[in-house]
Amino acid sequence: MLIGIEASRANRPKKTGVEWYAYHAIEALKQMPETMEHSWLLYSNDSLAMGLERGPENWHEVRLKWVFKYLWTQARLSWEMWRHSPDVLFVPAHVLPRRLPKRTVVTIHDIGFRHFPELYKPIQRWYHEWSTRDIVKHASRILTVSEFSKREIVECYGADPKKISISYLGIDHERYQPLTPEVCDSLLERFRLPNPFIMFVGRLEKKKNVLTLVEAFNRYKAMRGLGDPLQLALIGQPGAGYVEIEQAMKQSPVAESIHILGYVTEDEKVALLSRAVALVHPAWYEGFCVTPIEAMACGTPAICSHTASIPEIVGIENALWFDPGDVEALVRQLTHLIDDPSLQEDLRARGLIWAKRYTWEQTARQIYPILTQW
Repeated sequence: MLIGIEASRANRPKKTGVEWYAYHAIEALKQMPETMEHSWLLYSNDSLAMGLERGPENWHEVRLKWVFKYLWTQARLSWEMWRHSPDVLFVPAHVLPRRLPKRTVVTIHDIGFRHFPELYKPIQRWYHEWSTRDIVKHASRILTVSEFSKREIVECYGADPKKISISYLGIDHERYQPLTPEVCDSLLERFRLPNPFIMFVGRLEKKKNVLTLVEAFNRYKAMRGLGDPLQLALIGQPGAGYVEIEQAMKQSPVAESIHILGYVTEDEKVALLSRAVALVHPAWYEGFCVTPIEAMACGTPAICSHTASIPEIVGIENALWFDPGDVEALVRQLTHLIDDPSLQEDLRARGLIWAKRYTWEQTARQIYPILTQW
């Protein structure tokens, strides 16, 4: 078979969840001996980089130049599908070209735009809604990243559940593992971040519920008194609703203990996770939550909101939980964890074991039979 993969998202230099899924899925598929039975094409609007350009001899790059900022998938990739159609096209990031080959497999990561319409411009909401309905109607098979997301796609769009398969995300276990304090401190010298600290990783936006975390941290510090050393580190880029989040942090009575680190390298993130007392993941909604799994793999306990896919992915016994709208519940769980070293050790041990189930090899092995079933 000739299998094409839309690789433009995987090829982006700065990646978030969807881009990492596309990148690691491709790289893991290359490592599978079974993939040598087929020919593979990687379509992108720019020259492949970051290792994507390397691979077995049956993997080939197809650069499709496009001078405009938008519509590469709908226009340029569609033209390629009309001229040289593969047997199957895999789109890891939620948008079909207008011209389809015989068979298409598309990943819908979540439908968060339905839950937080106020965070999207009208044209963005329309586009996400239209593209999701288009996938449900025209894709040969649909992949999604959790049972929770599958249920939502079925309930909201009337999709045939037999048409939808799960491909959980993985993490890079060679990178995400506990580091010694000495290694962490050498990697984190530029941040000048005092210990101890708790951390948040993700886009600084309303749906990630950063405001609840900031308010909980304020109350925790007020309860503990002025001498409490705990710091809060926020890792991520600004997103929708950031102005309100920034204002809340500036007006915090403990603003000097809140540190916005912005975008960090993967190695720096591992060091931060390894050094943190805990990761707090307060999101209102997630199709898949990779950050708590990364924290677990680094030996760091997680405190998570009990909503959407998060309990499914993290496992009820492996973290502390709170309602995302209950600030006091988060304060209680944070206090419980800080004051109980044996609980910290128990969650570290549980997390290290649980995180091992999420590998990119597993992701590829869930994707491969869907691409080659015909």
